[in-house]
Amino acid sequence: MVCSLFAGMSSFAQSYPQKENNIWLNNGYGLDFNSGVPADYPNSSYQTPNRDNASASICDAQGNLLFYSDGNIIWNRNNQIMQNGWDINNNGNMAPNTYFIEPAFGMSSYTFDGVVIMPMPGSSHKYYVFSVPCLYVQNSIGLYSNLWIGKLYCTVVDMELNNGLGAVDPAFRGHVIADSMAGNLQGITGEDCNYWLLGFGSDGNYKAFNIMADGIDTVPVVSALTPPLSPTVSELNVSPDRHKAAMACGAEVQVTDFDPATGIFSNEVSIGTQECRFLSFSPNSRLIYLSGLIGIRQYDLTSLTTPFTLLTLNNITAYEYDAPIRLGPDGKIYFSYLTPDSTNTVWGATYYAACVQQPDVFGTGCQTGLLTNQQLPLLHGNWYQLYQFPNEIPVRLYDTVSAIKNVPLCFGQPALLQPESAGTDYHWMAKTVGNSYLRKGDDNSASWSATEAGTYVVQYFTTNPCVLHRDTFFVKSVSFSLYLGSDTVSCDGEAVALDAHVPGGHYLWSDGSTEDHLLATQSGVYWVEVNKEGCTATDSITVGIVHIKQDLGNDTAICLEGQEAVTLSADVPAGGGAFWSTGSTDASIRVSDSGLYWVTVTDANCTGSDSIFVHKQYCDCPLLMPNAFTPNNDGKNDLFRPAVPVSCPISYYRLQVYNRWGQMIYVSFKPDEGWDGTIDGHPADMGTYMYYVQMTMGLHQSRVVRKGDFVLLR
Repeated sequence: MVCSLFAGMSSFAQSYPQKENNIWLNNGYGLDFNSGVPADYPNSSYQTPNRDNASASICDAQGNLLFYSDGNIIWNRNNQIMQNGWDINNNGNMAPNTYFIEPAFGMSSYTFDGVVIMPMPGSSHKYYVFSVPCLYVQNSIGLYSNLWIGKLYCTVVDMELNNGLGAVDPAFRGHVIADSMAGNLQGITGEDCNYWLLGFGSDGNYKAFNIMADGIDTVPVVSALTPPLSPTVSELNVSPDRHKAAMACGAEVQVTDFDPATGIFSNEVSIGTQECRFLSFSPNSRLIYLSGLIGIRQYDLTSLTTPFTLLTLNNITAYEYDAPIRLGPDGKIYFSYLTPDSTNTVWGATYYAACVQQPDVFGTGCQTGLLTNQQLPLLHGNWYQLYQFPNEIPVRLYDTVSAIKNVPLCFGQPALLQPESAGTDYHWMAKTVGNSYLRKGDDNSASWSATEAGTYVVQYFTTNPCVLHRDTFFVKSVSFSLYLGSDTVSCDGEAVALDAHVPGGHYLWSDGSTEDHLLATQSGVYWVEVNKEGCTATDSITVGIVHIKQDLGNDTAICLEGQEAVTLSADVPAGGGAFWSTGSTDASIRVSDSGLYWVTVTDANCTGSDSIFVHKQYCDCPLLMPNAFTPNNDGKNDLFRPAVPVSCPISYYRLQVYNRWGQMIYVSFKPDEGWDGTIDGHPADMGTYMYYVQMTMGLHQSRVVRKGDFVLLR
């Protein structure tokens, strides 16, 4: 569908300010409105020997010419006859220069708007060309015979053919879709992404053909209104808001309401005009301008109950002639102006360009006046003196709804682009260098798979009401690394730290936590999902927490004087195994001999070991107290002290010695010390002494208290 890709919010108007109507071509000349003011667009090939020939030309959304037609011949933008574009209503059978086609209306030999170019709903590159031709055939003596046809023909142009120059679809060329039609065709947009092709029939009724995405309804909506006074009908036009229509009917103009939702004409009102053939509505649809033999007149349509006021515009004299008039893409109304010219031996007058500068203003404030050669050169001279302006192209101006999405191209994988809403007539584009866009994919594809980063645009329509959507996708390449590591086992039972840090990432772990790290305290499978800029990556790791560390305890002892044993136990996890220095594979062993014992426990890939020394000791140590000693330094019995086995553990020891008078002359707390027979460093007298000893000893920690006397001998 040829609609502006950059249309902003606008009213439901017929064609402005988009650029599909920016170039007007007719009879070898043209006007270009792309600069904002009309300029010369020369070298068109459309030149025919007849007068008042109808025409239509269409541009793309940027104002670049696509093609143009007189209703039977179609030219491409290079002013060449389009492929299959010759004699489209007669299958190309006529030889060049033997005939020409003159679109007609009613029973008159004049022609008015006998050709309409219309975008095909549901396609961005196909167009309909509708025409009602009047065929003139040159006979053997050079005269032309008028074969009135009155048939409504339809031809399809595909702009994707012939390397973008376009070509006529040979399977849909010159199809007749209706009979008994006048040439005053007009195309407008409908309410539900459809178009209406409007015209007048020889039966005196208005007709509206519904043009939809699924085809053309060849049964028109017929509106039977009060017939005009004149059987000769000229130009039919529709207001920019699409709710008013007007048809020139010779001595009167019939103004009606029009419903763009149903295609129905109603509430007809006649204006006496004294020969009107061309007309134009103001941009705001409140005023109508009529062109006839007595000049340009302006009427106010805001109230049907108020008589229309005739206004003679300033600077317009009685030398006017009925000449074409049309609302331009710049919002001004252009028409021709005739003034006497004795140098013109053919017409006796010369046509000049005129313009309504403020057509929405009622009265002389509309600022009507002549344009100079510099302002509009091609409207001067002979061009358009009896020729029509090209028929207007209906262009959608529905509100454009824009949506912008940021879409990631995750890890180099294609990104599926999907419009915000479901619709029809999808047109995908990718931004190239600068601000230009290159078409992508099929128009009917509701999605597009982007394989490269960039800016993508899709244009499509939703219906009821018809809304033009433009969704923009900014596709960005996103890639990041996520690796939790290889599967691991903690053999000492300690927790394992898992790190998933990705700058700018958002995290979700298998336990529901959202930090960038996790402490695994139990065996199991742990996973993390990381989202960054719309891209998601996951990773998992198997963690084993094994409590394999062994502790047999401190070295220990068993009673020397008995047959006691001690139990040594290993910590063997389920599924693990133990191996002792004794050769046992049990979880525990009993030992009754002294020695070094060790155990090794294995579980999966983990190993834990420990050892313990078991020795024998007295549980209740024997104690002997000497009854005499000889401290003569001969190495024998030089000290007085208790006699206990070397292997007897002593935890408390106190030895006290007293003389015969009861005085304590010696005390010791160390089991390996004894009295050497001296008092204050001097040898003690021989004789009898008394002792008192207290001890806690043996594995059983028995408390022993002894007292008695002994003899010191020298």
